[in-house]
Amino acid sequence: MGKKSPYLLVGLVAVCPMFAACDNGSPTEPTPAACTYTLSASSLSFGASGGSNSVTVSTASHCAWTAASDRGWMTIASGASGTGNGAVSVNVTANSTDAVRTGTLTIAGQSVSVREDAPERCTIEISPSSASFNKDGASSSFAVTAAAHCLWSATSNAGWIGVTAGSPDTGNGTVSFSVERNRDVSPRSGTIAVGERTFTVNQAGDPPAPVVCQYSVTPIAFSPCMSVGYTLTATVTTEQGCTWTATPDSSWITMTGGQSGNGSGVVTFTVSDNWDSPRHGVVMVRWPTVTAGQNLHVSQAGCRYAVSATSIAIGAGGGPGRFDVIQQSEPTNCGGPLQNACVWTAPSDVSWITVTTSMPQAGDNPVSFTVAANDSTTPRSGTIRVRDQVVRITQSGR
Repeated sequence: MGKKSPYLLVGLVAVCPMFAACDNGSPTEPTPAACTYTLSASSLSFGASGGSNSVTVSTASHCAWTAASDRGWMTIASGASGTGNGAVSVNVTANSTDAVRTGTLTIAGQSVSVREDAPERCTIEISPSSASFNKDGASSSFAVTAAAHCLWSATSNAGWIGVTAGSPDTGNGTVSFSVERNRDVSPRSGTIAVGERTFTVNQAGDPPAPVVCQYSVTPIAFSPCMSVGYTLTATVTTEQGCTWTATPDSSWITMTGGQSGNGSGVVTFTVSDNWDSPRHGVVMVRWPTVTAGQNLHVSQAGCRYAVSATSIAIGAGGGPGRFDVIQQSEPTNCGGPLQNACVWTAPSDVSWITVTTSMPQAGDNPVSFTVAANDSTTPRSGTIRVRDQVVRITQSGR
């Protein structure tokens, strides 16, 4: 044979692959379709009490999937994984918080949002809101009104108030409590807290038994001399809570302390100088009624006076005159060993009689005076007074 044509060789090479494919031992299987997933819900909602619900998954029989929760309060009860069509069951616990809570389920790569409502806000009311007791104390109670899911407790803030029943509780209920005897004089107050409400307990004090007042005063008699340079004092003895007053009946007695008192106390007073007759006054110490009390008797010494002449005659031409003053204290112990303690003056009641002895004088002393000339033909008279003694001076006319 001669040379082979090159075109024949090329044709053999191009045909062989086709025959090789036709000679394969088994037929070729088709490639599976891509997996797609369809969920029955994209979100779930629950009330505050929680509960269960489910989401169905639709997909091809060869398609696998999983389900997961991102919150502890939301769990996958069944259907955590599957192939082909299936369902995911989810359980949600009751919401014990005071806010809405949310979470996410991831199913077959898709997100399902989950919302759980907040519980109804717990509003607590009490009735009544307070109670009052006497000193002996007692037991009592008050009502609590609240929604059925609301948990509450009652707490006392005072050791003398005890919660005896009804705490803790939910919904409507009753709180029982007891109050101890108050042994203090003062009243007291305490509270029982229930949620945001406050129940107030008031209790009276235990006043002491009434005081039976008994009084004594010492001393009750005073005998000051004519001039006193010190304060006179009397002590009132009685129980605390027993009141009294002290009032003088004479203007020459001046109170300096103890005009009133509660319980034991001291009455103090002074007396003014007395150069006249002895005198007597009273400081009236009185209990709460004007008819009961004790008088403090004040007997102050005085002076007795005499003059050597009660009448002196002077001629018309005038001139000097004189008389003697004799004094004595009463009682005499106030006059000292010389009996010269009484103080006196000798004023004239007319201008034409001039007392020339300096005043005041003390003890026994003379009184000197001068009488001016009487230019009238008519006689005249005037006086010089020494305490309760009067010396009359008469003068003839020209």
